[in-house]
Amino acid sequence: MNKYSQRSIAIFIPEKNFHDLEFTLTKDILEKSGFRVFITSENKHLSYGQFGLRIKPDTYLFNLHPENFVALILIGGTGSRNYWNNSLLLRVVKQFANKKKIIAGICSAVGILASAELLKGKKATCFVDDRETIISSGAEIVELPVVIDNGIITASGPEATESFAKSIIQLIDKMKR
Repeated sequence: MNKYSQRSIAIFIPEKNFHDLEFTLTKDILEKSGFRVFITSENKHLSYGQFGLRIKPDTYLFNLHPENFVALILIGGTGSRNYWNNSLLLRVVKQFANKKKIIAGICSAVGILASAELLKGKKATCFVDDRETIISSGAEIVELPVVIDNGIITASGPEATESFAKSIIQLIDKMKR
């Protein structure tokens, strides 16, 4: 891993209905901590948040290469449920996992991690409405805002965003040692 990729993080946002706060607060905290954040989505059209935020992704999802990033973050919101079975996204998530990269999902984006079969036998948290799906994937639900289990970070929803972002930074710092 080169010195640039150690400070680069990819954030995936759904094309429609990502959670604005989960995205903006996570991105701001990471950037203030010196990370280069690259926004990715299924295509390079504008992505629309649930509350009106519009974001133009930096790169296409299929152009992501795990060796260029220290982590992949999946932003939630109602639109993330549309990606639970997206073959391209699941392939990218599995590529990051195979390269032992940090993978983090918040809110309903935790369902993407479940669909990628990354939560089986692991502790996780998620948006309350998604619990049955996450449990059926083999995960053990923990009643905490943020859970870290073997390089995978999950968070319950927007109220956990600050802790989620800080947990990502702490895990990256821990892995560098």
